[in-house]
Amino acid sequence: MTLALGLSCSAPSEPANELVVAIENAPIHLDPRIATDQASARVFEVAVSGLVTKDTADNMLPDLAESWQILDDGARYRFHLRPNVRFHDGRPFTSEDVAWTFNTMLTGEVISPKRGAFPLLESVEAVDPLTVDFVLASPYGVLLPDLTSYTGIVPNGMSPEEMNRNPIGTGPYRVVDRRPDRVVLEAFEDYWGEPPAIPRLVIREVPDATVRALELRKGSVHLVVNGLTPDVIQSFRDDDALRVVENPGANYSYIGINLEDPLLSDVRVRRAMALAIDRPRIVKTLWQGLGVATETVIRPGHWARHNQLEPIPFDPAAARALLDEAGYPDPDGDGPEPRFKITYKVSTDEIALLQAQVIQSMLAAVGIAIEIRSYEFATFYSDVKQGNFQIFSLTWTGIVDPHFLNLILHSNSIPPDGANRGRYRNPEFDRLLDLGASLIGHQERLPMYLRAQEIFARDLPYISLFIKVNVAVMAAELEGYRNYSNGQLYSIKNMRWVRDSPGAGGE
Repeated sequence: MTLALGLSCSAPSEPANELVVAIENAPIHLDPRIATDQASARVFEVAVSGLVTKDTADNMLPDLAESWQILDDGARYRFHLRPNVRFHDGRPFTSEDVAWTFNTMLTGEVISPKRGAFPLLESVEAVDPLTVDFVLASPYGVLLPDLTSYTGIVPNGMSPEEMNRNPIGTGPYRVVDRRPDRVVLEAFEDYWGEPPAIPRLVIREVPDATVRALELRKGSVHLVVNGLTPDVIQSFRDDDALRVVENPGANYSYIGINLEDPLLSDVRVRRAMALAIDRPRIVKTLWQGLGVATETVIRPGHWARHNQLEPIPFDPAAARALLDEAGYPDPDGDGPEPRFKITYKVSTDEIALLQAQVIQSMLAAVGIAIEIRSYEFATFYSDVKQGNFQIFSLTWTGIVDPHFLNLILHSNSIPPDGANRGRYRNPEFDRLLDLGASLIGHQERLPMYLRAQEIFARDLPYISLFIKVNVAVMAAELEGYRNYSNGQLYSIKNMRWVRDSPGAGGE
């Protein structure tokens, strides 16, 4: 997988007051009530603000809300909104916009996969133009992490179709053009905060990782975050025209499983598959150490991570024994006939395909035949959202709080009400998530999430692979970039070109 990227490539070209960011896939939908894909979220991070934002350590900070109060013992959140904020089309931002955004999801007027993130939210009430209340059925301690740009505020009356066609937000950049392969944005002059230093931003789809690397070398792309194959990153470290920024991340790579499939509904089959996959080897070789094998979706160092979960070892012999026990003996011993066949869906991304091929080989060694089917991302992602798969590979981003488990694995979050795409159902798991959400402090919540992670590790609704290291590569003359835990682009508004100091920049 080594790439020869031309040792004589020129330094980045002089950008005309613009920053070009390359991403793997084009945004699917530009209404934050609808979109769950990472590419759309990257646009929201610069164009569609939420009530709160976060810092690089995932602490919640004010954004459209200047402050908030927790009332009624946690059953009502009151947000005090920032005055003199305007949408990109000039209309003033008020509490009515907040109420519209969330109530359309709550009532079903907008069928939103993010509805499952708000199981206890009953209504959102505009108290006065700059005050809005979130009314909950019972105390709820985990509202804030779901109020970032990921569920950003849209103008009152805006339909998903209008928002997708002509997105209107309150962020530091406004969308001025959308084409199949790019979103073009300009600095918003009436942004409430300090306006961006770089006046033009292009978020551009470059599906091929090799092309992304070459365009960084050439200077036609200036920033790539978590979008390069590991084998080229080392060469970038030695290039004075480029700068590499690495930080521990929170992006969780996994194999999703259709638990309604008759074959995969047996936990013994799922565990046998996990035993047959050498995850440390995948991290060490394919990812060249840019990750850490994990048994849980929660990143290392997070207050809610269960650090005592017993790792699933690489043990092909144990995998074979479990498959025999489950009633799937190898029909011809070491011969070519498999125990059974599974279809494995992935995108056409180069490293996703390589990883699928490595896993295919590992599972073949225990008698499981894997048929890999790769699709252009929009088609692949549509199949995943519809539950049209046996297994697939993806990466969850945006995991700030353990309540994220509610969105992806609670039985109330089965699509279209959430992202429980494998249709996992466990009443005890649900009860623990509900109880954890009803409490306020970390210490009060922690026992519920520790036990939930133990159930997750036992039931294996996903096969956990690893937590990724964040790697951003950019032109050396860019200053101000900061790596967020999930690779978000929040710091772009603070970035600038520094012509007289090559290599100067952030961390």
